[in-house]
Amino acid sequence: MRIVTWNCCRGPFDKKLAALERLRPDLAVIAEALAPPEQTDQVRWFPSNASRLGIQVRAFNGLRLARLRKPAADLPNCVAPLRVTGGPVDFNLLAVWTWPAPSYTKAFLNGLAAYARLLQRGPTIVAGDFNGNPVFDKPGARMKWWTLGFDQLHAAGLVSAYHRHHAVPYGREEHATHHFLRRPERPFHIDFCFVPQAWAERRLAVQIPRDEPWQALSDHFPLVVDTEA
Repeated sequence: MRIVTWNCCRGPFDKKLAALERLRPDLAVIAEALAPPEQTDQVRWFPSNASRLGIQVRAFNGLRLARLRKPAADLPNCVAPLRVTGGPVDFNLLAVWTWPAPSYTKAFLNGLAAYARLLQRGPTIVAGDFNGNPVFDKPGARMKWWTLGFDQLHAAGLVSAYHRHHAVPYGREEHATHHFLRRPERPFHIDFCFVPQAWAERRLAVQIPRDEPWQALSDHFPLVVDTEA
């Protein structure tokens, strides 16, 4: 199964979708996207509270998407729950795009808290634009919020595909997923795909396409993960 997560950086979507489809995903989490013309069991949409943008989740090759119930109506869609069926196994997906609700860290941690039981109930993927990284935690801070959230994912039996594949710790990434203001001198690794450890042990390959077409389409690069459920 191929999973792609990409912040497409707003704007007209047709050209971005065409580029994404050339990556041949089975499942795609697309942050900062416009609403699709319609929703189906292969296209789901989670609007943000802060703008007309949101998260599109798209399924291909026979996979199907069903929304899962939110525990509270006012919970922002920074972490959005779905059930994915139609493949070798059924699994849960938490699609992520954090914005200040009221802060990036609180948006992320509140989402993880809301779906803590879902994380423990079976295979789950957590993927998207986190807008953070444990390396963002200040060394002298009493609470290291990003580290806390990532530790919760680890405790649920998930691993960051990129970091497992490249055998590097957080903060030592050789490949940025985002260039702030599209400046090469401002690189950050803030897009992630967490998969069950058992899947990663069966098969795991990761790539980040970074050539000119992707630079023109967005200030983020897609994270492409191949794994086996």
